[in-house]
Amino acid sequence: MLDERRLRQLYLDEQQSIRAIAASEGVPTHSVYNALKRYQIPRRSAGFPRHASAPHPPFDEATLRRLYIDSEYSIRTIASMYQISSRQVYDALSHYHIPRRSSGYRHAAPPDLVIELGSRALDQEQLRQLYEHERQSIAAIAALYACPPNRIRSALVHWGITLRRRGRPSSARR
Repeated sequence: MLDERRLRQLYLDEQQSIRAIAASEGVPTHSVYNALKRYQIPRRSAGFPRHASAPHPPFDEATLRRLYIDSEYSIRTIASMYQISSRQVYDALSHYHIPRRSSGYRHAAPPDLVIELGSRALDQEQLRQLYEHERQSIAAIAALYACPPNRIRSALVHWGITLRRRGRPSSARR
């Protein structure tokens, strides 16, 4: 049985739900309802609390600006770094009046960027050598690095290496 003081603390002060109180006290939900009636504790309306404050993100405005604007991390990446939902990052951007980047935004990578492909790494010069000078296909390079061909194609586009037309070279055509 729930005592009045404990129930008032959980329901009114801590704003816990009836289900949460029932679970924490190990009683059925109808017992919590009955205790609220017995002690004449006013019930809250169902749904989201109107004046509840949103949980504060684990970073301040300067940190969020540094991550999102300066370092150009995605919202999803920031959320995973702090183990919070993407929604919380969206809300923090809005709260701090930080403008959102347009959809599909990609920042220019430094030319010395290395792409990790499994246990091997591929840099711009290696890829340029294989694709332009040795004329290997995207599929052949992908097989060499044991990765999907779309990773190689993305790296070519990312580094501004001009893609060849598909099919055999024009000299081999009749």
